[in-house]
Amino acid sequence: MARGAAEPSTKRAKVDEAEEKEDPLVRRKEEVVRLLEEARAKGEDNARAKKELVALCADFEAKNEKLLGRLPPELWQKILDENLHQNDLLALSMTCRFFREKQKVLGKKVETNLYIFHLPRLRKSGKMPSHTLGWFRWVCDTFEILSGYETRWSEKRVKGAVYECDLLNYAMFQGGSVEVLEYLGVKGYEFNEGACEGAAEGGCLKALKWLRAQDPPCPWNGMTCILAALGGHLDVLKWLRSQDPPCPLEEYWPCAFAANGGHLEVLKWLLDQDPPCDFDAEAFVMAARGGNLEVLKWLKDQAPSCYWCRRECREEASQLGHQHIVDWIDQQTEDESSSEEYSDGD
Repeated sequence: MARGAAEPSTKRAKVDEAEEKEDPLVRRKEEVVRLLEEARAKGEDNARAKKELVALCADFEAKNEKLLGRLPPELWQKILDENLHQNDLLALSMTCRFFREKQKVLGKKVETNLYIFHLPRLRKSGKMPSHTLGWFRWVCDTFEILSGYETRWSEKRVKGAVYECDLLNYAMFQGGSVEVLEYLGVKGYEFNEGACEGAAEGGCLKALKWLRAQDPPCPWNGMTCILAALGGHLDVLKWLRSQDPPCPLEEYWPCAFAANGGHLEVLKWLLDQDPPCDFDAEAFVMAARGGNLEVLKWLKDQAPSCYWCRRECREEASQLGHQHIVDWIDQQTEDESSSEEYSDGD
């Protein structure tokens, strides 16, 4: 019975497949594309074929829009809200006019977002995409690539352009595919300290090893360890410090950023090094800023190795809505390891 029930569906699929193959628009488009390729190979220009191809593409778009228009509005809303990352939405909207109009109607922005400070928030929310080599090829072929990177102080974004360093950092942070890195290297993009930083923060050890295996090795600095600590990537941090020479470990800041990320195991490992990577009052502030109560409690238990500023910690937590931090600070009694004024522990 089950077999018989499946037969109509199977037959329908075969009919649909046959109809798609027999679509005159598809067949004619293939013929026109072949004519253009033959003309290009001979160094000739076939204006008539170009004009026909434009008309065929318009017919295809009209046909597709007719089909897409049958989808209910709530389905478009679901696609936009849940199933696609902003950078995917841009790619789709640039190739589908109907989808672009739906985006505008539903109030969605049609733009990329490769800004590096946006990436940790995406990962924390579970919405960090993992784009393929094809996506990066599309970006490089579609947009103007500007040198440098976009900063939070940029007055205006450049329409139709992305920044080289942002694209590299995005590639590192979102997965660090060696295939993608090799492609970007062939395109001539520069792998600088920012590349190692992006890979470290994204926890992409394979990408880091590839970068350092280049000739000459991709440079790194103290920020590489700091961002590995921020991301909570202890395996990356251990590898960075095991190299000869090791990646620099700056005083205080790795602990402060680990506290901000809420990574207690990273903090303990840093303090266990020889010599230890110590922390100062900034670690308390960063833990409060990140809303990490367990880290804040642990840091306080290490006192009086450094002083902490109750007032600044409370202000940071209050401004960012971490009421549980505010409540805990209010419950603490004054002691010799706390101060109402900011102190660096000296």
